Amino acid sequence: MRKTRIKGGNQPNKKKKRSWLPKPVQFIVNKVLPVIVLLVVGYFFAPNVSMNFQNNDVKQLDNQAEAVMFYKADCSHCQKVYPTVFWHNVLHFQNHAKQVQTINVANVNNQHYISDQNIESTPTFKNIKTGRAFVITDKQQVKQYLEKGEPK
Repeated sequence: MRKTRIKGGNQPNKKKKRSWLPKPVQFIVNKVLPVIVLLVVGYFFAPNVSMNFQNNDVKQLDNQAEAVMFYKADCSHCQKVYPTVFWHNVLHFQNHAKQVQTINVANVNNQHYISDQNIESTPTFKNIKTGRAFVITDKQQVKQYLEKGEPK
């Protein structure tokens, strides 16, 4: 008599887990929900990362940008308005003329901008074309400035 080997013969039978959720709901929970969670977390986390880890060594002002925002990463007003500017830049990433250059003047490499540009407080927005500077600490006023070029 010939012996045949059965794969996994020594292992106990594994039963498939049966879920009490219908397949479309399982798909949503397993595939769609994690993506939504990542997007929501990214929506709140990305501006914070950008604010603290980018814009730390700006060599010169971008004369093609619409404006420049001088900020300090530890400034509470800057933390409030920076996400508005960040998402404005993301939405207009292909239109360089609508971009707002952001410069973290708290960084040693950028502190010369405080005296060079006469920055007295943050966040200061400076229109590149007109040279006019505005201190704007309200999100709605920042939106107004980004849309029309002048704060309320």
